Amino acid sequence: IDIMDEDEKVMREVQEKMFNLVLEYPDHNLQALGMMLRTVMDCYVASLGQESTEKILDVAVDSVKSGRHTFILPEIDRKSLH
Repeated sequence: IDIMDEDEKVMREVQEKMFNLVLEYPDHNLQALGMMLRTVMDCYVASLGQESTEKILDVAVDSVKSGRHTFILPEIDRKSLH
């Protein structure tokens, strides 16, 4: 039996809601994704400041370059989420 802890449940619920939000705009997927990214960035800057947000972006770039992202990841390393 696979039992998720509360953090994992919340993470998966947020992911599902984000996927569903993109699906609401089938003719404008990239625009919806772009606005979501911009909103996330604004929230990080407001919460953590510019310098910490830049560090998060550096980690994100390295993660993409290392090939860790596909359309749907089988398992997400929660330690890599900020």
